[in-house]
Amino acid sequence: MIELHLDIVEAYLCNGWSHRRIQAEIMGIPAPERGGGYEAMRVLHSYGILGNHKSLLRNRGIDRKVFARTRNIERYLEEVR
Repeated sequence: MIELHLDIVEAYLCNGWSHRRIQAEIMGIPAPERGGGYEAMRVLHSYGILGNHKSLLRNRGIDRKVFARTRNIERYLEEVR
C-alpha cells in the first residue's frame, strides 16, 4: 500500500476531510466545486470506504500498519475492535 493512500484514508476517516479537499490538498489534483473529488473517492472506494465511514475514527486515529495489511475498512475494524 502506498503512503499516499494511507494519507487519503486517514484524512477521510480521522479528520473528516471532504473528497474535494483530499484531492486538492493531498493528491495535488484540481477539484472543482462541481464534479470534483472523484479521484479521492475512487481511492477510498477501493478500500471499501464509503460515505457512512467519514469521520468514523475521528477520536481514535488509525493504525497505519494494520490498515496497510488488511487493505479493507471492514477487516480493519474487525481487527482493531
